[in-house]
Amino acid sequence: MIFKNKTYKQLQKMVSSEYREIIPKSNECVSGLIFPDKVILANDVKKMMKRIDQDTDAKKIAIGYSFTNEAVDLLKNDSFNVFTISNFVWSDEDYKEVKGGDSKHY
Repeated sequence: MIFKNKTYKQLQKMVSSEYREIIPKSNECVSGLIFPDKVILANDVKKMMKRIDQDTDAKKIAIGYSFTNEAVDLLKNDSFNVFTISNFVWSDEDYKEVKGGDSKHY
């Protein structure tokens, strides 16, 4: 999901309950991405970043359950702050190998 110019408080109402604790409780205005999958790969980030309006003065954030190293690098290189529930560290390749080479997630 892509969102633009929402406060953190508004985001609290847009996400499922498991994400509410990782989102600051503030009125600061932000724009960004919410990923529905449990594991977010670099390709997932690339697809979403193509769809987002990059011409915003608001802070950019990305919210997801778990991002691979490559996904985090892409987001941080584009000045996104990343909010994640899981801090498990793995690469796109590691995840694909564990999932049997299938890049689709649950």
